[in-house]
Amino acid sequence: MDKLLATCQALTGLISSHPEKRAPHTLMTDHDEIRRLAEEVSQGLFTCAQVHHPENPPEALNGQKDFRAVCWNIERGKNFSGVLHTMKEHPQLKDADFYFLTEVDCGMARSENRHIPKDLGAALNYYAYFAPSYFNFTNGHGVERNSEGQNHYGLHGKALLSRYPLEDWSCIPMPNATDKLKSKEARLGQKRALVGNLSVAGKKLTLICTHLDAFSSPKSRSEQLAAAAQISSEATHVLLGGDWNTNTLDSTSTWKLIPSVMKQLTLVGPKKMLQQHHPFPERRFDRPLFDMLESLGLDFRGCNQLGEPTYDLLSDDHELGQMAGDQYPKWALKFINRLITKSGGRIGLKLDWFATKNLKVLENQVIGRKELQLPGLSGRASDHHPIITHFQLEA
Repeated sequence: MDKLLATCQALTGLISSHPEKRAPHTLMTDHDEIRRLAEEVSQGLFTCAQVHHPENPPEALNGQKDFRAVCWNIERGKNFSGVLHTMKEHPQLKDADFYFLTEVDCGMARSENRHIPKDLGAALNYYAYFAPSYFNFTNGHGVERNSEGQNHYGLHGKALLSRYPLEDWSCIPMPNATDKLKSKEARLGQKRALVGNLSVAGKKLTLICTHLDAFSSPKSRSEQLAAAAQISSEATHVLLGGDWNTNTLDSTSTWKLIPSVMKQLTLVGPKKMLQQHHPFPERRFDRPLFDMLESLGLDFRGCNQLGEPTYDLLSDDHELGQMAGDQYPKWALKFINRLITKSGGRIGLKLDWFATKNLKVLENQVIGRKELQLPGLSGRASDHHPIITHFQLEA
């Protein structure tokens, strides 16, 4: 990981020395050193590492029988203090055994160039593991590109924080749904799942943290997750979690999104779509993904609060609108915003999930927007709601 960070730092410095507004693929074509470093970074993105070892590790398992896991998209870690305050102080989120964190930055200007997984691990006294997915040529999506300063490393990925040391950690590449290099948030790399194992009383618990493309189709989401979930066929006890972006729509492009929305409106009607399908993507429109999980022996029904949204799509959300503007034209965004407004100003989507194999689930919960508003919290910690599962390993 140190070698990757050094190469990323060299590449970001070299890019900043060429301030002319040129597409990344053009820079890589015209500048030999930029191309060489970009190729080196691309290879380095296949690595993952333990990025923090606690100075005073928590006690060993000592016969512990049940565990609590939190899955949370922390929105890059842009509100680092809010995320940390919530993880430390929220009665249902603090002191979990495992944190599955998605949208995690490392050296991005939009998140104050923090090494988010390392800094969270240090602040919480947890083992921290990080798998980068992308090297970012820009400061991010939409308004994020106006962030002050330049990226230090420009990395973005996912992290596992664990009370106990994990073994055999690795990352699994997943196919991209769109060409990231041609996006306005131009990036090298692809989605990757982060995997780690924990020995528990002669059994092995496999943890898999995943994040699927936001701009994708139900088919591509299923294919992405299948690439990571296949490992569960050889594992005995599995906890798979992450932001799967199960928005029920084909959001790959404008010309896929609008027909996808119209299809739902025509087939089921607006009220049924909002009440029976967006909060329940497993019922119909994202069913291929959930069928795939069950075909691999993974259960998602017992470890999630079904029908409880984990993301609020709000009307006139300026920041989200700016980010979506990288993907869709203004007329399409106005059309979508009008639908949200007519729906009461909010559409609840269920995007974040757990799935298990040979685990006995004792409790699961979504911590909603109101429940996250702690005293002393400045602004929202994240745009997603964290989910919790409490479980034991079955014989």
